Amino acid sequence: MAEQENVPPPVHNPLSPPSEAMDLDTSAEAKAPVSEFAEALPELPGLETVDTAVYKWVIPKYSEFTADRVLSPEFECGGYTWNILLFPKGNRTDTLSVFLNSVDAGKVDKASNWHVCVNFALSISNPEDPKVAKTNTAQHRYNPSEQDWGFNHLIKLSQLTVPTDTFTRPLIENDATVITAYMRIIRDETGVLWHNFVDYDSKKETGFVGLKNQGATCYMNSLLQSLYFTSYFRKASYEIPTENDDPSKSIPLALQRVFYNLQVSDQPVGTTELTKSFGWDTLDSFMQHDVQEFNRVLQDNLESKMKNTSADGAIKKLFVGNMKSYIKCINVDYESSRVEDYYDIQLNVKGCKNLTESFERYIEVETLEGENKYHAEGYGLQDAKKGVIFRSFPPVLHLQLKRFEYDMQRDAMVKINDRHEFPPVLDLDAFLSDEADKRTPQRYILHGVLVHSGDLQGGHYCAFLKTEKNGKWFKFDDDRVIPVTEREALEENYGGENPMARPGVRPFKRFTNAYMLVYIREAEIDEILAPVTEDDIPEHLRRRLEEERVIYEQKKREREEQHLFLQVRVLNDDDIRKHEGFDLCNFDDKMYPTTPVTTIKVKKEDSLASFKQTVSEKFNIPLDQFRLWNMVGRQNKTVRPDLPLPDAEVKMDVLREKHAKLTNELRLYLELPESEIIKSANGAYFLPRDDSAPSNQVMVFIKFYDLRTQTMEYLGKLTVKSKASKIQEIVPVILERKGLPATTNLKLYEEVKPTMIDLIKQRSTFHSAEIGDGDIICAQIDPPPVEAGAEELVTVPQYFESILNRITITFKLKGKERSAAVTVDGGEKKTDVEIILSKKNTYDQVAAKLASKIDADPAKIRFSTFASAAATKQVIKRTPTLTLQEMLSNAIYAQYNSTLYYEVLDIPVAELEHKRYIKIGYLSAPDISGVTKEFGPYNLLVEKTAKFGELLADLKGKLVGEGLFANGTAVTNGVDAPSSDFDFSRWDVFEVLNGKFGQHFTVDQPVSILVAESATVYATEQSDDSLAEGDKLVHVFHFAKDASRGHSVPFTFVVRKDEKFAESKLRLLKRFGMVEKDLPKFKFAFVASSGLKLKFLEDDDVLSEIEFAAGDYLGIDHPDRSRYTKGASYEKAIKIFN
Repeated sequence: MAEQENVPPPVHNPLSPPSEAMDLDTSAEAKAPVSEFAEALPELPGLETVDTAVYKWVIPKYSEFTADRVLSPEFECGGYTWNILLFPKGNRTDTLSVFLNSVDAGKVDKASNWHVCVNFALSISNPEDPKVAKTNTAQHRYNPSEQDWGFNHLIKLSQLTVPTDTFTRPLIENDATVITAYMRIIRDETGVLWHNFVDYDSKKETGFVGLKNQGATCYMNSLLQSLYFTSYFRKASYEIPTENDDPSKSIPLALQRVFYNLQVSDQPVGTTELTKSFGWDTLDSFMQHDVQEFNRVLQDNLESKMKNTSADGAIKKLFVGNMKSYIKCINVDYESSRVEDYYDIQLNVKGCKNLTESFERYIEVETLEGENKYHAEGYGLQDAKKGVIFRSFPPVLHLQLKRFEYDMQRDAMVKINDRHEFPPVLDLDAFLSDEADKRTPQRYILHGVLVHSGDLQGGHYCAFLKTEKNGKWFKFDDDRVIPVTEREALEENYGGENPMARPGVRPFKRFTNAYMLVYIREAEIDEILAPVTEDDIPEHLRRRLEEERVIYEQKKREREEQHLFLQVRVLNDDDIRKHEGFDLCNFDDKMYPTTPVTTIKVKKEDSLASFKQTVSEKFNIPLDQFRLWNMVGRQNKTVRPDLPLPDAEVKMDVLREKHAKLTNELRLYLELPESEIIKSANGAYFLPRDDSAPSNQVMVFIKFYDLRTQTMEYLGKLTVKSKASKIQEIVPVILERKGLPATTNLKLYEEVKPTMIDLIKQRSTFHSAEIGDGDIICAQIDPPPVEAGAEELVTVPQYFESILNRITITFKLKGKERSAAVTVDGGEKKTDVEIILSKKNTYDQVAAKLASKIDADPAKIRFSTFASAAATKQVIKRTPTLTLQEMLSNAIYAQYNSTLYYEVLDIPVAELEHKRYIKIGYLSAPDISGVTKEFGPYNLLVEKTAKFGELLADLKGKLVGEGLFANGTAVTNGVDAPSSDFDFSRWDVFEVLNGKFGQHFTVDQPVSILVAESATVYATEQSDDSLAEGDKLVHVFHFAKDASRGHSVPFTFVVRKDEKFAESKLRLLKRFGMVEKDLPKFKFAFVASSGLKLKFLEDDDVLSEIEFAAGDYLGIDHPDRSRYTKGASYEKAIKIFN
């Protein structure tokens, strides 16, 4: 229901159980005059009223209300009990607060589905003059969780006792007033009327689930749901062989998985796998596109994937119809026609009241007469009829309503929100041509309504679908599915003005309306909507997804039971031995490779004794031959063993509370005897051990740095008998473990933290050096046994410094991020190359490492920074001292970045300081048949001080070098070569900007005036065509749908005097080597300099009569199949890359 101006919205006020009604002089009336009720509470269109009531609460002594809130006496409506809840002093506000309260809702279990839908108005009025009143309306779904609803700010308290607005009397007069409740109980036909959808379960309520929105994929979700419920299409998609496919790369398999999950899942289904199979990245998923465009691209892709399978032809059978465009002479027997298939029909909304009028407009016959006569070959100018006829309609008819059109007055694209009606049953027999096969009635049943809410700048898509032949309507709005009425699916999506506006309130246009309609021919509807059974689903798909479902359910149960368990990560010596880097292991630092550590899931209630038994079995070690130490995080961010766990009987959760209170994880070290178990009277113990002073022992860990291999080796833990021992006493043990001569000198370091590797004075005691349990001692031979090279790490601190600077870099081939694959290490082809490097590596060192991987010349590798948008990649300027860390710091969000783009140039990078690349292509002059060929564009390297004449000379060399020209003679198919001397004064050199001409250059101009590095230049030899009197040259460019979407290379075209466009366009097509049968692929238009004013040309138009001002073009509308357009200011066209 529309809100009135300056009327506050309804406000829910959660309350504790209501107080008792006050014993006041009150009275109730069961009925009110019809006009009063209708004026206070206008009927809501499309909703069925179950019961109505008016309750008047007459309050003779308003000032006697001393409580904060007051309840009226109870009254009945619709078989339910109600009262009015009043806050006479305001509900924590300076305004009167009044609510309609359901007495029954407070008595019902909150878990029940009990509810009642009420449209109501609450009014306070003068006791003598009911027309002096303040009224607000609302609608609400009463339930156990929302027992009252109304208005927190009905009117200011200060306005109650004085006349306000146009009233001559106050609302409270002589301390008396009347509060009235006007009620209408509404039948909840769908079960979700005015639902707040908190804890709503689509599967439970409807039997269906929705699709998750990845950011701006609602347009895709609405179409996928429509295709899913076109059962024949779903079955056909299941027939595509996909058993050995990867779902992230196979569109058919990813689509099958989406469809299967929609069929069996009880949760919304994700589409990330599907969009990844398209070759899309995250940015693509946040770009909204046109449903029609996406549908066509997806259908084209799937149709190609269905070739030579049992599904071959399914799309054509379902969605493809046939039409004929014709021009038929009236007075002579001549007809020009073109027959073509169509996948959808685009129908006008502007100026059409309904679908029938749109079809009539589509096949409307235009008479060509007078100055607009048609030039018929062999007959001259003739009166003619021009139109379109439908030769067949497909079983599934997709109708695109043209909601977006160009507005001449606004000089901009606008959305058409006009009312446009469409019927539940559509009869198209009258629109089928006489020559068509009419044995099958063209009676269509509405199956789907795809809706767009919003305007040209953005909006939201959803779908209203009838899931069965005679089934109910449902609204599929991303992850939510709700039942709706037929009125909601049709009437409320016609567009136009809001029919629910209150009397006296100006209605407003709705921005939610139908954009695409899906009709199914009644004759085939049983086949098209036949249920999809288990047998229709590929067995491999069911098996694979069932396995995934079992894993998912298991993980779900684990999550639900997670509070009962804790994770224990047990580190042993083998784990430490495999670890490379700081500390004994890396549990969770994402900056470095994590260490695989045995993880055991145990119940919190389990005892330590039972856990030790588990460890014994897991590692196959007797209970009396290991000891567990608690590992703690120190202040210096290292994690080391701290204390042995007690032998006492204790629960695991008690240990966690003591040692790791803030986490749900225990980290333990598994200690084994160092060499042998010594038996004593007390049983097994760990070497060496002094029973008289066990607390004086020190357990340290030993590492050895090998200069020859540049690696750090773990030699095991060592228990020192006494802290008073000198550190030098452990040197013989280290030498023995490493197998070195006893006379070898060692230098010892303590690994305190990554940035603190301290040299140890070996004559110090463990106590004086503050070396205790869990500390790490690193040893190396002193002096080094070999002469170290310039890049070698000579000392332990240098080794750890290299670890600190270690980083894994991902290299991507610039310009081919989606699909480029290079041979890595002479073997496997990969799109990305990952290399472990040091942040201190120089530019040249990084290039050398990459070059060795991809077999390239390191001097010719140039790097660019990583960024999410292709247009923002910046070339990194090489300097001899530039480090990798500095290279990465140029990128956006460098602290998280570990990606660089690279390209292999034709010359060393160092030479580029004085040179630059310019992208230039060549257009041949039209040959004797009028055909023009395009060569390139090529990336040519020229001196920064060069002139365009030198650039053209290099282009000449490129063309001749590639064998395109030999001795001035073209070796390509009949294309006229440039003259043998390449007279560049006859060449036109120009920049191409968004498919149109930019700057024109002379051979004497320097290339430095071409500022943009990404600019593209074309050169063409001027044609020998002479202009006859009345002829003129015009500029021609290519565009795709929208004139702002320019593409390809513009050119000049000779317009012949008085030549009909029917002949002109054939000359245009010859430039591309095409013939008349290719005409349906192209549209031609006069495009004004603004790029928005389009006049599509007809065959009888005469170009020489059109005034072409500066900046005006002849435009050719056709898809850009040549390249991906970068950096354009418009929304990126949809592409599916796999």
